[in-house]
Amino acid sequence: MCYTVPYKTGVGIVFDPGMALSGAVVVFAVAGLFAVVRGVGGVLAESAEVRAAVSAILTGDFMPLEKKERLSGMNKRGIGLRFKIAAFTMVLSLLVVVMVSVPLYYIMTQTQRETLLYGLWNRSAVLLEGLASSARQYLSSGDTEGLGPLPARSVIIPEARYVTITGYPAGGNGAAYGDYVWATNDPDILSKIDTERLLPGVSRLSDTLSPRLGQISREMNGEARIGSEPAFSTGNVSPRGNHRYIFYKPLVYRQGENDMVFGGVIRLEVSTESIIEIITAEQVRLFSIILIVALAALAIGVIGALVLSSLIIRPIRKLVSHVEIIRDTEDKADLAGLDIRFTTWDEIAVLGNTINDMTRSLAQAALTASDLSIGKELQKKFIPLELDREGNKLSFGYKDTPNAHFFGYYEGAKGVSGDYFNYLDLDGRYFAIIKCDVAGKGVSAALIMIQVATMFLNHFKQWKPTAQGMRLEEFVYQINDFFESMRFEGRFAALTLCLFDCESGLLRICHAGDNLVHLYDASAHHLKTIALPETPAVGAIANATVKSRVGYAVQTLTLDHGDILLLYTDGIEEAKRKFRDSHFREIICDAGPNSAVHGNHVVGQGSEELGPDRVKRIIEALMNRGVYTLHKWHNGEGDKPLHFNFAGCEGKVEEVIMALVSVEKMFRCYKDSRPGSGDTRVLVDKKIDAFLKSHFLEYRNYCADTCPYAGNDTYMYYTRIEEDEQYDDLTILGIKRK
Repeated sequence: MCYTVPYKTGVGIVFDPGMALSGAVVVFAVAGLFAVVRGVGGVLAESAEVRAAVSAILTGDFMPLEKKERLSGMNKRGIGLRFKIAAFTMVLSLLVVVMVSVPLYYIMTQTQRETLLYGLWNRSAVLLEGLASSARQYLSSGDTEGLGPLPARSVIIPEARYVTITGYPAGGNGAAYGDYVWATNDPDILSKIDTERLLPGVSRLSDTLSPRLGQISREMNGEARIGSEPAFSTGNVSPRGNHRYIFYKPLVYRQGENDMVFGGVIRLEVSTESIIEIITAEQVRLFSIILIVALAALAIGVIGALVLSSLIIRPIRKLVSHVEIIRDTEDKADLAGLDIRFTTWDEIAVLGNTINDMTRSLAQAALTASDLSIGKELQKKFIPLELDREGNKLSFGYKDTPNAHFFGYYEGAKGVSGDYFNYLDLDGRYFAIIKCDVAGKGVSAALIMIQVATMFLNHFKQWKPTAQGMRLEEFVYQINDFFESMRFEGRFAALTLCLFDCESGLLRICHAGDNLVHLYDASAHHLKTIALPETPAVGAIANATVKSRVGYAVQTLTLDHGDILLLYTDGIEEAKRKFRDSHFREIICDAGPNSAVHGNHVVGQGSEELGPDRVKRIIEALMNRGVYTLHKWHNGEGDKPLHFNFAGCEGKVEEVIMALVSVEKMFRCYKDSRPGSGDTRVLVDKKIDAFLKSHFLEYRNYCADTCPYAGNDTYMYYTRIEEDEQYDDLTILGIKRK
């Protein structure tokens, strides 16, 4: 059985180096396992965070200030990586040293212990054999003078304490064996004999071996083997038990004519304390060497780790500096030709090449986006919107006359589109009004919209309040003819053309493909939807076919004082939000059989629209100075209605339109309260924010956290909330007769 030898310190504390080293192995193994598991988990988590950070920085989803914070975090992460590498290397170095040292420690200790104890046994056996050879001669003759000097031979064994020779009593030829002392150098002999002083051949010995002598004599079988009491071996000497052993050698010789008989015993008591001290000192020395080697390995590991981490972090910092340039470049088109180069072909170089590809993609996308932005700004120039300080079009426009108030709002979805509205003051009394929605999106729809706008402006440029001037259908036929002559594949437009007499309130309407007129009746205090005769959209069929069927015709309505005419495209009513469960995962409505009606949608759908019913109730709540409550179906936030208090409103047409676009904004927004989901933002028009701040009762919960938007001072960010994508342009024009 392997064991280590205790070392007793000067204050009485027992220190077992083997146990200490074993404990160190366990501690380091557990620490290493924990560090590896935690390190792998941390690497996976940080990998996802780094991917998100790089994507956010390179795609421009974050403001410059936040990008600086993100890059600062990446720099700190790089510094942390250095310490992580150093820590992992330290732990690994210590584990390697300990795992190699412990087996060597035990092997060397075991070998030394067995060698010393086996040497003690051999030396003791040689001494006992020599003493037995001499003692047999003297003991058989009772020669006390010859026996007396024999115990002194024990001095040749440093571990020996004494030698005692026992046999039959003096003059007791033929008497029973009684373990009588004939010679000894035991300093404690008087405590072991039955006489007051030692009398050779007379004093009888009594010790731990005495009770076994009878059994020993019977088991000899004529062979006097060396034994010990207690049993001695190199594998069962306990460092915490008895350190003294009595080695014995039975004396066998003839007495008279008898055969070989048991005639006595030679006892040699040894102590293993000196051997234990030697082993202990050697263990302490080995432990010191291991400690020194561990510290040296730790120092080398730390230095190597710092050097290695520097080699790794240097290219990472180079990448960060490159990303900082990307971040700080306002016009991403200037990034063309900006590459980062590495001399190595490792994973860092692969990442650098990936960033180079992304940089080139950003530059190309910036050029494309610049073209789209120019196209979008060009498109907005045809819409009567107000200008900011830099001359850029805002999202709203208005005109106030003695008899009527006009207010329009336009917020495009991504890219360019075909939505258009305008109101032209023809002579101070008559206004030409148009609302057009070209089917589809993209550059082609925008180009068609610009052509329609140009035709509208040119047609009413020389308008006169004559019978011919009141024939709005002629202009609608012109637009339809334009579509037919250009042969636009799959392109058509829903169009509403009005001529408004703001003094009498008479409204002439000619529509193509949009027969619903939304009118707020001030006397009845509710929104009316008037269905005009259906006509085809412009571009759908040729003029000859249109005229042969229903034809484009002019309808008339009268706006009373306080009435509001609302012209809007389908972007407001068809605004969409997605269904989500409590974990904010997108879901499909399953509240019944498939295709069954469930609220404002059917089972199997994954989203709902704002819808005409909500639009009607929003307008009526505002005009009646009430509270509108917005309920959402399958809401991840639970049954949490949103409330809009319009008690302070005055019934202006501007308030009606801002209420619609503000509620639509919050209809698509949601707040994910789960941990780790707070780093989100929503771009919002400051005019909408001002309206929400005054009338949205849950403003503090949804809109209180904000940050600026550097791209355009008329916009800002709501943070810590998310929104579904705006599906279509929001194009709304309102006319209120005073």
